[in-house]
Amino acid sequence: MLPAYISKTQFNLIILISIITLSLFSIIWHHQTYTLYKQINQTNSEHYQAMALNKQLLSEHSQIMSGNEIKVHAINSLGMKEAQKEDFGRWYKGNLAL
Repeated sequence: MLPAYISKTQFNLIILISIITLSLFSIIWHHQTYTLYKQINQTNSEHYQAMALNKQLLSEHSQIMSGNEIKVHAINSLGMKEAQKEDFGRWYKGNLAL
């Protein structure tokens, strides 16, 4: 039952306007979701490109770094000792020291 001051045509008009408004909101929401999806894909693509470039630069850096620098770092920072000529070809704890 409708109140006496609202006629059927007014009620139908209110329902029609409500449906149109909700439809417009649905279209706007869908467009915002699609725009966000495109931004996420673009950001992911840029992130993967940056990671690939970083890996490439790290690989190039490791190739540039000479064996002498690695040896100096191992002796100074890690406290390793340099192998002597008499150490090569001897058995040490079950392994052959090359």
